[in-house]
Order: sequence, then structure tokens, then C-alpha cells
Amino acid sequence: MRAIAFFAGVLVATPSMPAERLIFYTANFPDATSVQLSILNNSVSRDGDYDFDVAIGLVETDASGAVRYEDTGKHRARVRCNYPAYVSVGARRYPIEMPLSRSAPDDWKENLWITFCAAPSS
Repeated sequence: MRAIAFFAGVLVATPSMPAERLIFYTANFPDATSVQLSILNNSVSRDGDYDFDVAIGLVETDASGAVRYEDTGKHRARVRCNYPAYVSVGARRYPIEMPLSRSAPDDWKENLWITFCAAPSS
């Protein structure tokens, strides 16, 4: 399955059932398959190096929008908003370069950071 290959070795799964989804990133493939990453839940981090602890869900859909694969685990990530900004998954820390130079980031880690840390605009 494309969804498994998409994040193989990047996210650490923990058992749980998916909850209501807030999609923060979608990867589209030439065959019209898409993989969506969503926030299942989040909390203020108790670790002083981070601002948020997040559980991420993953769903793969086909060209008609039908679900082909739904990950039943929650993938844990942590988000730090202030400098040095980063998103952490397991022991790996991904720096977020400031300022974000693209109007539409194409990196799931940047999108996750924006979801929690970027000031809303109206």
C-alpha cells in the first residue's frame, strides 16, 4: 500500500482508534491516490522543549475518494513553536526554517508546525 510506503520508518505507531480528523497535509499521486495526514488529538506538552504533543492519523483514498487504507494507530509528534522551531518524531528532530518562504508549504512537518504555531490571518 502506498500509505505504508509513504511513511515507512518515519512515524512511530501506537495503538488506538481514529477520532475526528483535522487534515493538515495531503499528498497527491499521479494515479489520483491521495494520502491525508490529520490531527487526531493534541495537548500542551509537559516537556519544556516542546509546545504541543500531537497524535497524527493517516488515510489513503483512491481516485473516487473511497478509503483504501486507514491507519488504526496514532503517530506521535511534538511541536516547538519558538526559535529554534522544530517538529520531532521519535528521536528525530526536523528543523523548521524561519521565515517560511513558500506560500503553500509542501512538507508535512511544516504544515503541522503552521497548524499549531503560525499566527492566524484574517
